[in-house]
Amino acid sequence: MSQILVIGAFDRFNYGDLLFPIIIEKELGTYPHRNTLNYYGIVNSDLSALGGKPTHNILDFYQNCNHGSDKVSVIIAGGEAIDATWTSLLAALNPSFQLFCRVVNKFNLPIDSDWVARKMLKGETNLPFTFSKDNFKNVKTVIFNSLGGSKISAKAPKKEKELSTTLEQVDYLAVRDKVTTKNLMAKGIVAKLVPDSAILMSKFFPVEELALAVSSEISEYVRDNAGEYLFFQINWSRGKGHEAEIAANLDRIAKETGTKICFCPIGTALNHDDQIALGNIRPLMKEKSVLFSDVNIWNIMYLIANSKAYMGTSLHGAITAMSFARPYIGLSVLKLNSYLDSWGVEPMNRVVQINEMVDQFKLAIQVSPEKLAESRALQMREVEKSFERMVQVLNN
Repeated sequence: MSQILVIGAFDRFNYGDLLFPIIIEKELGTYPHRNTLNYYGIVNSDLSALGGKPTHNILDFYQNCNHGSDKVSVIIAGGEAIDATWTSLLAALNPSFQLFCRVVNKFNLPIDSDWVARKMLKGETNLPFTFSKDNFKNVKTVIFNSLGGSKISAKAPKKEKELSTTLEQVDYLAVRDKVTTKNLMAKGIVAKLVPDSAILMSKFFPVEELALAVSSEISEYVRDNAGEYLFFQINWSRGKGHEAEIAANLDRIAKETGTKICFCPIGTALNHDDQIALGNIRPLMKEKSVLFSDVNIWNIMYLIANSKAYMGTSLHGAITAMSFARPYIGLSVLKLNSYLDSWGVEPMNRVVQINEMVDQFKLAIQVSPEKLAESRALQMREVEKSFERMVQVLNN
C-alpha cells in the first residue's frame, strides 16, 4: 500500500477547494489498488463540520516529502494552483498580512510581499504548489490534477523560467482549460486538457443522497421551491460598487420570468467574502428573496442541483450546475471565462457583465436538458480517463 500526499488550499472555506480531496478520494477508491491518502494545506485545519477534510500543515508535508522509509507520491489536487503564490495563500488566511499587502500596494513600497509570505510560512519552493520530485528527497511521483493557470503569462520572467523548468519534470500534467494549455504551450510545455475533477460530484453525491445531508432549513426550501429559483452568488471584489445595479437586475429576473431569488455564499474566506457582497445586495432588492448564510458544501451542492439556474463568479458554482445538468450564468472572472470557453454549452460558454445578467439568464434557461446532460457526460468521461492515466503513473 503506497502513501499519497494530497495538497491544496483545503484550509479555508472556499467551496471548490474543499471539493477536490473528496472527489480524488472517491474516484481513486473505485480502483482495486488501495492507497493511503493524507491531506495537506498551508496550515493545520479541520473544516469537517463544513464538509471539508482536516489538513496537516505545509511543514508536515515537507517532512513527509523528505524523510521516510518508503517514497511517497504527491497530487496537487486542483484549482488555480499552477501560478498560485505564497502571498495569495497567506492573505486568504491572515487578516494582518492581507492589510500589509494592501499598504504595500497602495503606497507602492519596495517590498516583495511574496518573499515575506514565504518566510512566514517557511516555504521550501518559490511557488507553493508548483514543484517536481527533484525538489524533495523522498518523492517518487508528482501529479497535477486538472489545474488552472490562466494568469501564467503575467508572471515575472524569472518565475516564468523556473515555472517552465519545473513543469517539464512533472510526472503527469493535466490542466482544465484552453487558456492554461495555450499559456504553457507558448513556453514549450505540453499538458493534457482535462475538465475539472469536481465535475464528478453528481456521480458520487446524487441528489437523493444529498437530501439526507443538508440542513432542515434548506431541505424545506428545496421541497417547496425546486426548479423555481435562481441560485445567486458573487464575491465581494466583483460586487463592490455595483450592488444597486445587481439588485435591479435580479428584480427584473424575478419579475419578468417568475423566478425566485436565492442568495448563498460559496466562498467566505478572506479575498472571497461572498457573504459581505450578498448582504449588501439583498436589502436593495424590491422583490422577495432568501439568503442562506450558515452553509456547508452539501447545502451549496444541493441548492444548486435543485435550482432553475446558477449565476455567479464562482467557477465551482458553475461546475456544480454542469455536474447536475442545470443552466449556469458566469459573471466576469478570468478563470471562469477560461473554463466556460473550454467546456461550456452555447450560449453559456462565456462570462457576462452585470448589465447582461437578465438577457443571459433568459438565454440560459432555454438550453435543452439534453445538451446539458451531453456536456456533463463528455466532461465526466474525460476526467475518468485522466484518473486512469493517473493511477497508471502512481502504480509504476
